[in-house]
Amino acid sequence: MKYFALAPLLASSLLFAQCAKTPEPAPTAAPKIDYDQRSAEIIQSVRPAVAGNWTLRRVHIKAQALNAGQYQAGIVRDTVLQDFATLSIQSAPAGGLVADPRYAAFAGVLHYRTKTYPVQFELRAAPTRVVENTGPQALFLFDFNFPPGSRPTEPEEQLLRDLGLTGDNFSLEVAPGQPAAMTWRGLNRGIDRIELVK
Repeated sequence: MKYFALAPLLASSLLFAQCAKTPEPAPTAAPKIDYDQRSAEIIQSVRPAVAGNWTLRRVHIKAQALNAGQYQAGIVRDTVLQDFATLSIQSAPAGGLVADPRYAAFAGVLHYRTKTYPVQFELRAAPTRVVENTGPQALFLFDFNFPPGSRPTEPEEQLLRDLGLTGDNFSLEVAPGQPAAMTWRGLNRGIDRIELVK
């Protein structure tokens, strides 16, 4: 009988103990990022600074023992090439009917020694810049833009490919307030970074 009298008392004390407990505040969620809008903001802020005439002032190359292209180009140790080439860049028309502000297409002309080559690239916002607001602003593939059809490969053209300047992916960063300077960092092959100045 004693036990039956204690049961309601125990139940009510547990109920009050639960009510007296203050709930813990819910963890604050990080603000939701609109990836498309943020990408467009990044690309549109960088776009005006990219067009123009640039000098590849310093091309920093990291020697890689198993890099056949570097071997062909005679790169056997870390190397810095000074005033390597010039690059004229202009905005290219969008491929679709409506321009997508998340991307910026560029076409241009690369002047190397006595040769001139058509080039192209399209900027996309770097994921770390979109999510964390750190790192480079954009990523792109830099390559030749020859018209369709077969053509012989010139030695200078082959050297540019062997070094990893063309046919490779880069990140791009323009320092705030310095539209006359730009840095490209190689993402795949031997080019570590390229310092460009207008």
